[in-house]
Amino acid sequence: MSPVDGSELVKKNIKAEAMRLGFSLCGFTNAEPPADFYRYEAWLLQGCQAGMDYLNSERHREQRHDPTRLMPGVKTIVSLGWRYPLRRPDQLNQADLFQIAGYVTDTDYHLFLPQRMQLLSQILHNELGNEVEINVYTDSAPILERELAVRAGLGWIGKNSCLISPKFGSAFLLAEIYLDVEIFPDLPFAGEHCGNCRRCMDACPTQCIQSDRTIDSRKCISYLTIEHKGEIPLSLHSSIGNWLFGCDVCQMVCPWNQKLSMFDPRSILKDLSVEETIELLQLDKVQFADRFRQSAIFRAKWKGLLRNALIVLGNSRNPLASTSIEDFADHVSDPDLGIMARAILNNFS
Repeated sequence: MSPVDGSELVKKNIKAEAMRLGFSLCGFTNAEPPADFYRYEAWLLQGCQAGMDYLNSERHREQRHDPTRLMPGVKTIVSLGWRYPLRRPDQLNQADLFQIAGYVTDTDYHLFLPQRMQLLSQILHNELGNEVEINVYTDSAPILERELAVRAGLGWIGKNSCLISPKFGSAFLLAEIYLDVEIFPDLPFAGEHCGNCRRCMDACPTQCIQSDRTIDSRKCISYLTIEHKGEIPLSLHSSIGNWLFGCDVCQMVCPWNQKLSMFDPRSILKDLSVEETIELLQLDKVQFADRFRQSAIFRAKWKGLLRNALIVLGNSRNPLASTSIEDFADHVSDPDLGIMARAILNNFS
């Protein structure tokens, strides 16, 4: 199939089906190497990947630079955006309420988004023929997702490093479908619309947002509370504030997100009270897995979630939290968590 044989009709049909399946953004681009790959290389040279050393591996770098290294023969990439809810800015820093990133309010997207994408892939097969090779990716492969999304016309990369859609803001999970058939690409998104605004940079609790629209993961609360598996330095505890898992500050203050609503009432997970967070300290590994296996919180593992709970409870300066941390320190079987709990108690006032 040549790119002139029904490309626009195929795109129209696929975009309509993507919206029907729950996606808010859908665009098409080619498989040329991303022009902004140099930014990724510079980010790595600064060490901003923190403990995510795999990002600097030869495979990850090659496949991000050249999509054909991930899927030989790929000619078209479908870029997709799935929205998640954000709080309003006036919900920041609520006393004795520990916050969870908006994308965690539903089942882990690694579990449900591939199912939606497989349905969309079947529709692509119906449009293009079953002989077409199709691969789907949802944060599961080395892809410069935001750069491809810009090229597919979905938005621009904001100062907070997030893709920003002028219609829907920045609260998106991104996903891609690789095809070995050529379809006319959409026009890239032209320009950027952050202007002189610095709200995300000024509001970031750890000042991890860099001037080149990248994030220094070594200071990012989302990285520290989700991907980082070791101890979080005491010097960063106060900056974490009341973020139990992840962080949405840079998106909550962004003017392009001001029309977005707070948590959907159907969301599985809510922010936790002091009492509910104390209950987390009582979970053993089996209970943790039973409770969070379907949630993105499972990514932090048992030890990571309890580490986070200790930090936010310590930051609360709540007397009930102090008593519970002391009891936890006396009985926890993990020596690292016990040492950490004692250190937090020493700083408690």
